[in-house]
Amino acid sequence: MKQVNIMLTKYSDWGSTLIYLACGFGYTHAAIGLDENPDVYYSFNRKGFCEENLTKYRRHGVKKSVCYQLEVTDEAYEKLTECIEEFRRKREQYCYSTLGAILCHLQIPYKWENRYFCSQFVAEVLKRSGAVHLKKKPYLYLPNQFRMELMPKRQLLYIQYNPV
Repeated sequence: MKQVNIMLTKYSDWGSTLIYLACGFGYTHAAIGLDENPDVYYSFNRKGFCEENLTKYRRHGVKKSVCYQLEVTDEAYEKLTECIEEFRRKREQYCYSTLGAILCHLQIPYKWENRYFCSQFVAEVLKRSGAVHLKKKPYLYLPNQFRMELMPKRQLLYIQYNPV
């Protein structure tokens, strides 16, 4: 068995604050980290696919954070790693989806080819790998929805508040 981490954060910039107020508070960004390199997280931001770390989070003014550590099978972990590697190799093909995030907030299902927002990406790799069974389509997940979805999972090993 292996572990993956789902990191939810809230930045202090104006854009994050706007999302924070519009989405009912909580967290405004989601990323996923792998067991083999616990300081690196993968996500999407305005520049597209990105690799993040705790130092970057601190430097960019993360005000609050939570990390959910989940146990996954070796097979799911391998598929998850392959999926993230595919995103990394083809990063030039992917863009951030502002429209997708807005439609997600409005609960309007819409999948745009090669465009992702942070929580959609996390849900996508979890679903593709079979690491976690999710109730909805990946393009219908905002960061705060992971809190409700992951809490009852037997795979949840622990929750760390404010690791950043």
